[in-house]
Amino acid sequence: MCSSIDQGNNDLPKGLGKSLNSDFTPLLLFQDRVRDNAFIGFRDYASSFSHSADEAKATAGKNITGIFETTGNSAYALGYSVETAKLNSLILNLSAPASLKDMESIGATEWFEALKTSQTEFEKVYNSKIDIESAIDLPLIKEARDRITKYLKALLSYIGINAELDSVKYGAVSDKIDEIITEIVTIVHARETRNGDAPKKSEEAAV
Repeated sequence: MCSSIDQGNNDLPKGLGKSLNSDFTPLLLFQDRVRDNAFIGFRDYASSFSHSADEAKATAGKNITGIFETTGNSAYALGYSVETAKLNSLILNLSAPASLKDMESIGATEWFEALKTSQTEFEKVYNSKIDIESAIDLPLIKEARDRITKYLKALLSYIGINAELDSVKYGAVSDKIDEIITEIVTIVHARETRNGDAPKKSEEAAV
């Protein structure tokens, strides 16, 4: 019985692959915030020149602002995949010679480079997550889960029955199992509470 549970525990990480020890959520959130800030900073910087007393700079600011408006001034608030597509389109449009000249005239080139870098770094993390998830062996995970569930239930039942029959020999083991289960339930409830309070983009729950 115990050997079957051990086998299930050994197969579970094999099925999950690297994803078991690779939590991409915090890193994705961080990289997403970086590119959001780059988007907002660049957008607002360009907009600040729209009413410049210098006509050339005002025109340049309006031109760049117009490109942001076409993409969507709130594109940074969209879900991961939609935002990525929007920003790739924005970067492509801003890469036109005329736009690069407008950036140079108002000193926005560095803002543009920061936006491109943040987009590239986010896509690296996102693609790595997809690659690792594609290596997950779902049939093996199901088999391991079923094996663990089947034999663990039997083991707990065996200990419970024997604890009633011989509390001296099995009582301490039964009490320890109850403590572990209580701790696990407490942790799960705490995580559910945190997840329920955390703000999310439209796609973050599925990513």
